Amino acid sequence: MAASLLGNLSCAVCTELFTDPVLLSCGHSFCRQCINDHWTSSRSRNCPVCRQLSPQQPVSNLSLRNTCESYLRENNSRKENAELKCQIHRKMIELFCQTDEQVLCSECKKHEHEWHETQPLKQAVRQRKGKLKDALRSAKNTLLSLQNGTSRESKISRHIKSQTQMTERSIRMGFEKLHQFLRKEEERRVSSLNDEENEKGEKIERRIQEGILSFSDIVRELEERIEDEDITFLKNYYTIMNRAKYTLPDAELSSEALIDVPKHLGNLKYQVWEKMKDVCPYYPVILNPNTSPPDVSVSDDLTSVTSCFHRQNEPNPLPLHRNRMVLGTVGYSDGVHTWDIEVGNSRHWSLGVCLGLEGKPPTQPLTPENGFWGLRRDGDSYIEMAAGMSRLNMKGNPAVVRVKLDYCHVNFFQDSRD
Repeated sequence: MAASLLGNLSCAVCTELFTDPVLLSCGHSFCRQCINDHWTSSRSRNCPVCRQLSPQQPVSNLSLRNTCESYLRENNSRKENAELKCQIHRKMIELFCQTDEQVLCSECKKHEHEWHETQPLKQAVRQRKGKLKDALRSAKNTLLSLQNGTSRESKISRHIKSQTQMTERSIRMGFEKLHQFLRKEEERRVSSLNDEENEKGEKIERRIQEGILSFSDIVRELEERIEDEDITFLKNYYTIMNRAKYTLPDAELSSEALIDVPKHLGNLKYQVWEKMKDVCPYYPVILNPNTSPPDVSVSDDLTSVTSCFHRQNEPNPLPLHRNRMVLGTVGYSDGVHTWDIEVGNSRHWSLGVCLGLEGKPPTQPLTPENGFWGLRRDGDSYIEMAAGMSRLNMKGNPAVVRVKLDYCHVNFFQDSRD
């Protein structure tokens, strides 16, 4: 009977349950979309069943639509009732097995799940719906925080922008200092060149003026001698000729009279680079500000840290390790490396080297077992963080500690400047 009813409630075109059924003038009904598609493809308004033309627009078959909806509701109800019964014992499902996470009937409980933990079905549903509501509440809160910009990801996004702006400012300031140095060095060198030009130009100019005076006298004297009487002219001829052959002395003229071009251009870039090392010091270890806690400030050149009460920039949104520490970003492999660390008057500090951490702060105590070797000061006590964690007897309190790294061995020496 159900199959016969479904056949009566099915469209002759799509053979499915009617969707938005419409009635033609011939009395046959079809889905609205089906009859429109049929007329479009056939280019005629005939009925797909009886072929009778339907010049009028089809009207909604409300009675048939209500019948189809009732059939769907009853069919869904039958399916739900069938699902409420055990497929094996055909009894109502009333229990939930917490051990196997399965729904049960009373017969299932007696046989397959006798020693399992079970609870009433409604209680299990209520508990799990409560957990799902909690998870849903958490998901909604996460969605809301993402939408209004209060999530950790949003904070990280803002922090990245803040880091970019701050780092760009530092880059531009650093290059501006270099530009200022280069401009001053350029001006100094051009000024030195101009000074040399003035000095040597003045010497040549004085020589030219002296030559003008000397040769003016010679020319005037020779012109007068040419007008002498014949006998007098002949008597003085050789003297006059020697006077005419006079030239400026060459002893003062040499290559030193010219601009000392090698002094100004020789190894120019290298010499400037050598001077730049005074304003551009190299540090073997630089610090990573992303690992610094909120109460520690890293210097602009990433070479030192100081305690601070309030950080001006936006704090790091990522969780940091509870240890108040800052990691260096430069790694070492083989070879010997030495550098000095200024600890100043601080009475509490730890410094040393650790195994590669891939940019993440350590999550374990600073011990050799966890890949950290170094030296620690606690007040007046100095502890060598190596095997045994032994105490060291120090003469005085060093302000600078020298670290020497030889492969995987770390030794500490008090700087002679202390």
